[in-house]
Order: sequence, then C-alpha cells, then structure tokens
Amino acid sequence: MKSVFIHSDEFAKFKVSKDWPWLTERSEVTYKRCKALELLDREWIKVVKPKSATTEDLYTYHTEEYIELLKQADQGIFEESMLRYGLGTLECPVAKGVFAYHRLAAGATLAGTDLLLQSEADIAFSPTGGFHHAGPDFASGFCYINDVNIGLKKMLSRGKRILYVDIDAHHGDLVQEAFYDDPNVLKISFHESGKTLFPWKTGFETEIGKGKGKGYNINFPLPENTGDDEFLWAFERILPPVAEAFKPDIICAVIGVDIIFSDPMTHLQLTNNAFTKAVKMINHAAPKLLALGSGGYVLDNIERSWTLAWAAMNDLEPKEEDAVTFGGMFWGDGLSSLVDRPYFLPDDIRKKTTKEVKRIYRYIKKTIFPILGIRV
Repeated sequence: MKSVFIHSDEFAKFKVSKDWPWLTERSEVTYKRCKALELLDREWIKVVKPKSATTEDLYTYHTEEYIELLKQADQGIFEESMLRYGLGTLECPVAKGVFAYHRLAAGATLAGTDLLLQSEADIAFSPTGGFHHAGPDFASGFCYINDVNIGLKKMLSRGKRILYVDIDAHHGDLVQEAFYDDPNVLKISFHESGKTLFPWKTGFETEIGKGKGKGYNINFPLPENTGDDEFLWAFERILPPVAEAFKPDIICAVIGVDIIFSDPMTHLQLTNNAFTKAVKMINHAAPKLLALGSGGYVLDNIERSWTLAWAAMNDLEPKEEDAVTFGGMFWGDGLSSLVDRPYFLPDDIRKKTTKEVKRIYRYIKKTIFPILGIRV
C-alpha cells in the first residue's frame, strides 16, 4: 500500500474575516495532529505539497468568463455584477487571495488524482478539498472552484469507473448535476434532507439519474436529528452491495464532518464514531481511494475526526487490546482521546428518524437495486 497526505502551509494563510464560517486552517490542524501522533511516519506514507491547478485544468469544468471574474475577485475587487455569479455574497465573499486559495485546493485534488492514476498511490487524502457546490459559472456554499468535478473528469478521461461517495451534511448538488446521465460515475450521497438544509431543492431519493445514468445516482436524505445507529444502519446496507455490483476503479469520497452533532450549521446528531466507521467501510470497498475533506465548521471536530479518518485509511487505529499504548482506553491522551463520547437521543426522536430512514432504504432497494443487479 502507498498512501499520500496532501498538505500545504499556504492554505491557512488565506483569511476573509474572523466571522466567516469556512475554516482555512482545516488542513493545518489535521496535518499537525497526524504528525504529533506519528500517523505520517510509516514507510508507505508520504506527504505531498500540491501545486496550483492550471487555467487549462479549471477550464475542464468552469467557463473562461467565470475564471476571469475569479482572477478579479482575487485582488479583492468587488463589482455588483459579480453577484450574478454568486460572488460577493456572505457565503462566497470577494476577498484578496480567494482565487489562489481555491486554485491550490483544486491542485491538491488533482495531485491526488494523478498519483492514483499513475499507480504511485493507493490512497490520497486532501483535507482542503470537496467543494461540491461550485457550478461551471458560479460560486455557492463556500465553494468557488469545483475540484471534485475537475478530478472526476480527469479520471473519466483515463477510462476509469468511479464510485463517488459523499457523506458531507450538505448534498453534493453540482457533482450530481455534472454526471447525472453518466453510468461511469455512480454517485452515493448521504446528507441532511433538503427539507431542512441547504441546498434545499436537490438530493431527494427520487433523483436517480437519467438516460444511461438512470440508477447511477443514489441519494439518501437523512431527516434532521439522525444519529449514529440510524446512519450506520442505512450506510452499511447501501455502500457495500453497490460497490460490489459496480466494481469501481477508484472511489472518490467527500468526508465532511459537518454531520457531527456539535456542528452549528447542520441538524444531524452523529458522532465521529459513526463517521470513522463509514470511512472504514469506504476504504474497505475502494481499490484506490481519493478522500477530500469538504465541510465542517468546528475546528476541533475537523482536527479530531479527520485524524481518525487518516488513521482508519491506513489501518493505524489502535486495536482494543493495544489501545493502552496510544494513551489508554476511552478518552486518554492518544488516538482514543480523539473519539467523541456517545451522544444519546430520546427514544421518540430515534423512532421518528428510524421510520424515515427505513422508508428511504425501501425506496432505493425497490427502485435502484434492480437496475444495478443487486439482490437483497
């Protein structure tokens, strides 16, 4: 196994304001915690510093006109006409260095993509990535450049079959839109329902793809207050059989940590215990894995959960009998100290979410599984 952690000190230097929810330190804190716990000190692991994506790379998905506007925004110059392109809003402000930041993020995703395609890595993780809301000519939801779609298009150009798995709390709407009719990109998105969360109008279970891509788009809109047990019950019934039936060459996973109960932007009630188990299942199903960070609006959640994810990808998490060497069981000083305490939900809430989760699963099982040749 060859594994790559993609990181640049430049990411944390970009600042808009202390009140902007997007935390540009996400890569830095994850890298530092992984390094402190010696999770980067293995012979099969290397740290790669990315280069910015080229203009030609960006044009594979974005329009030339939009990229020119981003270059202008990079100077901190705002014009009212930019609002038509989603620039200058509270979510996607115009700020000095904004294009450089997102261009480097896209370069990080492409670095991981290239290493996988060249068989120089089996696993690549870029914490600053997964900007799944950016459109060809607009910014949305903190996303200015859609690094995911640029990376997926490169994989497709090399003839790869890709399983895209998104567990960010927000639906990966523009990834779905870009490949909605493409049977070579099978998309699975677990997210909070658009009934209660941005982007509101997409991500429902009835959106199953079209044309040749019909059946290759699976949405699992989780009801608000979904907890660990309900999420894992559904995830383990969807991902393994779909991955086995589809047989991807690469899995691209967007592993946002805004699904965690303490995140202020969402209404799900998961802990990073369920998050880590989901990452393990993704990793187990992946011949090759490109993992991208995406959302998360509490720095402590980001640091702890993505460190656990990196450990899980590399099978470095302590076994129960060895946990004492990592600082003790439960909540000591090592890896086990990164784990969330159990988060208990009232029975009436769990019954309500369980009912809805099972309803959605039955729909997917009836509607999509036959198309994919899955028998359950």
